[in-house]
Amino acid sequence: MVLSMKKPLILIILIFLVAACQPNGEQSFAQEQIATATPIPTAPAAQRTTYTVERGTVSDVYEFSGRWLPRDQMQLAFEVNGSVRSVNVRRGDTVSVGQILADLQIDDLESTLQTQELNLAAAQRRLVDGSATSGDSVTDSQFNLASEQMSLDSQRLSLPWASVNDAWASVESAQRALENAQRDYDDAVSYPDTPAATVNSRLEALISAQEALARAQRSYYSASASYRQSELSLQQQENRVLQAQIALEEAQTSGGDPDLVDAVIEAQLALDRTREQIASSTLTAPIEGVVLEVTIQPGDSVSAYTTVITLALPQPLEAIASIAYTDIQQLQVGQVGICEEANRPETRVQCVIRQLPISNREVDQTVRVAASLPELQSGALVNITMTLSESEDTLWLPPQALNTFGNRTFVVIQTPEGERVQDVVVGLETDDRVEILSGVEEGDVIVQQ
Repeated sequence: MVLSMKKPLILIILIFLVAACQPNGEQSFAQEQIATATPIPTAPAAQRTTYTVERGTVSDVYEFSGRWLPRDQMQLAFEVNGSVRSVNVRRGDTVSVGQILADLQIDDLESTLQTQELNLAAAQRRLVDGSATSGDSVTDSQFNLASEQMSLDSQRLSLPWASVNDAWASVESAQRALENAQRDYDDAVSYPDTPAATVNSRLEALISAQEALARAQRSYYSASASYRQSELSLQQQENRVLQAQIALEEAQTSGGDPDLVDAVIEAQLALDRTREQIASSTLTAPIEGVVLEVTIQPGDSVSAYTTVITLALPQPLEAIASIAYTDIQQLQVGQVGICEEANRPETRVQCVIRQLPISNREVDQTVRVAASLPELQSGALVNITMTLSESEDTLWLPPQALNTFGNRTFVVIQTPEGERVQDVVVGLETDDRVEILSGVEEGDVIVQQ
């Protein structure tokens, strides 16, 4: 009985001893692991871009470029189709009135001319060797000579030299008026305190003087062309008088056969027509000036009345630009802007649009801008800036600070209490600034979304 009670007691003691011998390190390591576990870090809030509402000027401008070129230009073209035989000038050359600039392949015409000259000489010889003249033939020849002489005298009296002189006097007068207007305008812009109205008035006077000079020059060119045409007609009439004199002499000395006389006249007329064709195949300079552009070279095929050479008067110069007609519709004649030579901001001056095409069907689709840039060389690139609309002393923000949803435009304002959504009303909008008419105040901080 005592033995059976000792066995359970011994078993209990052994269990306590085993528990007491358990190492404390494992328990404390587990506890340490639980106590020092690293917490998951919280992600920092992303820094957002902010903008401050500022007060300033919002300008919508149109920028384009043009070339600094002579204002008064003349486009020359052949009167007939053909192939170019020679070109005697190149860009930048100075030419004088009557100088041959280019011609077409006229070898056949020149050969025909030689043949017709021989035919005329042969017809004249046959007339000399013809039958004896009759009284009627001599009388007819005398009447013909008298008629041709009267026509010659009439043409000499009607030469429009007075028109040419008057036109040239008008050019000189317009040139003096332009110099005075230019001087007045330069005086106005040279003083910073000159009223804007005075500057604009003198600028308008300068433009008017420039246009008056252009009209006077065109009138002079027209009068000169008419005078040259009259001279040509006079020369042709002198030839007819000479033919009539020859016919009369031959009629008096060698019989004056009417058929032979007609043959001489026909041969002379054919010769004159060929000479006119040769003249139509040759380009000559109608003015003293410089060659602005040459678009042909020997061997090229050209069409009648297609511009191949452009001449210009050396002065004055202006900026000439080619831009899309849809952009031209934003501009207007008389609009004032800023012009400067490319990459030279120190040359910046005020300029004004002088000419715009009225429609997209006009031959000249260029924009002409007048400016005072006396040191600029012909052909220089000019940058032109025209203000289309402008708001001064107004609140503005960059476009990226604004948000839109449907028809609603709003911003997010940063306040001490937190962010607040605010609707705004916008005005003038450009690529870098948007005018804010209402909804925010100067100094407000806007958070970009």
